[in-house]
Amino acid sequence: MIETKPPQAVSLFELIGREWRLDEAVTGVSFNAKGSALACSLANGALALLSVADAEHPEQRIRMELETGRSTIRPREKPLPAPVLTDPLRAEVDICAYDDQGFAVAGPEEELWRVTARGQSVRLEKTGVAPVSALCALPGGRLAVARAGHLAVFDPGARDPAASCGLPGTVTRLAASADGRLLAACGAGRFAVLRSETLEPVLTLDVPGEVVALSWSPDKRWLVAGCEDRALTLLDLTAGKADRIVDFPAPVRSVGFNACPGALVASGAFRLVGWQGPDLPFGDHEGTPLETGRAGMTLIERVAPHPTRDLCAAGYANGLVVLAPVGKRDELMLIEGQGAPVSALAWSPDGAHLAVGFADGRAALVTFPKIMFK
Repeated sequence: MIETKPPQAVSLFELIGREWRLDEAVTGVSFNAKGSALACSLANGALALLSVADAEHPEQRIRMELETGRSTIRPREKPLPAPVLTDPLRAEVDICAYDDQGFAVAGPEEELWRVTARGQSVRLEKTGVAPVSALCALPGGRLAVARAGHLAVFDPGARDPAASCGLPGTVTRLAASADGRLLAACGAGRFAVLRSETLEPVLTLDVPGEVVALSWSPDKRWLVAGCEDRALTLLDLTAGKADRIVDFPAPVRSVGFNACPGALVASGAFRLVGWQGPDLPFGDHEGTPLETGRAGMTLIERVAPHPTRDLCAAGYANGLVVLAPVGKRDELMLIEGQGAPVSALAWSPDGAHLAVGFADGRAALVTFPKIMFK
């Protein structure tokens, strides 16, 4: 008698995802402005550059069965192209998109570099008043650069700043509002909100906590910061006040607003923490909480709200990655947990691709065919 084994099941990620194994832990992921390239920051300071273009795009592998009318997708058949690796730069400063195709990166000593999607490096500034401590892309190709307590904004291609100012302490995080008109700078327990064109101050507040994530609400009323001391800081720009939600189970290393329902989501707990904006918790007001996804026994390390849909991706400490509608308990498992924590999570500008970085050196791209969002 001949024993036959059933074919091995193929996971969703194997059908719509790509994975590269890198030599170092992935500490951050960033798409360029065009969404054509992905830069993965590695623990040793190098960048691994991946092309978003897919020779076997899921859309090209979808077939419809004539008898049943069902759509199926065949597995990949070709190997993936190898990533392009750069020389080590400075791992402690987050990179950001710069111009259409490239990235702005803090270099050794006081240098600022532009890295192209193909890995070519060009100095943007040879020297500065201090080493680069934070970077932020602004609409129109502008770039905000913090060097300790000095903040400058550069127009595209310019070597001299269009505006600059001094701030007390060292700026470690920068974030621009969606329209680019406001720029938030924080560090050493101080938040400063400035007009990006002139760097004229709008609001300054002293709030404790080491900020590791910073995000604006779509209406520019709220500035929210995730903190290493297991707290979430909320700044209400209308009231000119700040409040903190403390005692999260873990550091809040990831926060973000979903543009479609205007909801705030945060990591650092055993399920997606969220509130319906603009009704966020502040002072004695509890806000409107949202239950998204399912509660479990594993901490969520990273969250990434979809740029246009009411969806949010969540990455767990065991490597699991799920996709959930904001405010609903449904979940779709994208990547099965393999033990290593999710260390980075980001959507492409058009929301068609989700980038995932892992602490064991894996980098993944999930590409969603349009049929999945019908």
